[in-house]
Amino acid sequence: MIEYLALPGWQTPPRTVEDWAARLSESGGPVIVSRESSTVSWLEVAPLRLRGYAVIENGHVTAINFELRDPDPGPATRALEGAATAIGWELHPDDPDDPDDPDDDPDDG
Repeated sequence: MIEYLALPGWQTPPRTVEDWAARLSESGGPVIVSRESSTVSWLEVAPLRLRGYAVIENGHVTAINFELRDPDPGPATRALEGAATAIGWELHPDDPDDPDDPDDDPDDG
């Protein structure tokens, strides 16, 4: 599994889960949004085996942790990069060798 953290770029206008869903659907296919609470939603693009855990404050997304589970992550990565660029967000790959990250499991994949 590959992970990316999506964060707003400098001076980027606030974005909603719906903004992200619209952009991802343009390049990745249908997006299913599942709201866990007023502060958390999941975005899932099943054909790409891509899902994102979105943190929401005051109705706007503040960060999304994306998980890419397809053996060929290329299409999902391109969809993510396209969506992030279109709305002015940055993507940061997770470092699987980061000893300070308790979520990194070398056997997960």
